[in-house]
Amino acid sequence: MSRKLESKARHLSLNELSILIIIISFIPLTLLFFISGKNYTWLQISAYYIFQFLLLLIVLVFVIGWFKAKEMANADVEGFSFVKLSSKKIDKEYFGFDYSDMENLELLTNLLPCQGKIVIREVPKNKQPGNLRFLFSLLDYIIEDGIQGLGKESRNSLLRLVQKKFSFDGSEINENTFASSYSKWSQKTKEGDYNDTRKAIAKALGLP
Repeated sequence: MSRKLESKARHLSLNELSILIIIISFIPLTLLFFISGKNYTWLQISAYYIFQFLLLLIVLVFVIGWFKAKEMANADVEGFSFVKLSSKKIDKEYFGFDYSDMENLELLTNLLPCQGKIVIREVPKNKQPGNLRFLFSLLDYIIEDGIQGLGKESRNSLLRLVQKKFSFDGSEINENTFASSYSKWSQKTKEGDYNDTRKAIAKALGLP
């Protein structure tokens, strides 16, 4: 239980944290108005709140930018960003994910350091052997803007990301077949050959 609570605390988004900080920061100012004994006009009170809000907003813009850069560096995600997923909506049986895989997927998509690799397995529900084409289709949904049509430099970044974060039932990703597998997957995806698999993956991820 404590492990789950710790995980949820770590995954508090910057937006949620920013709102919490703004709300808490207004408490001292509000108390000041009540205990100072002075008669402030509504115009003065509004001016104080607006000034504090704008000041906090400027500070938070810089702080959030710094945290985002730090998160991406710590997560070692090769410059990729990820869509927000709801772990409650993900069909773990379809992907064959265990608790560790789910936790690492959540860490990855929240740009936090993973505790281990996410294992891609062949299970009866997805009937997909551990192969790069299936993984590419998965990544095409969870990486913002997808992974189709990547240039050479971006493909190399994708290879490094896959090698660091994923494995096929304990086996390492074959670097020698990566480029050719990506090219075939990209072409067949454009031709619609993987439409059924892509629809099943999107549904299993809980995406519209």
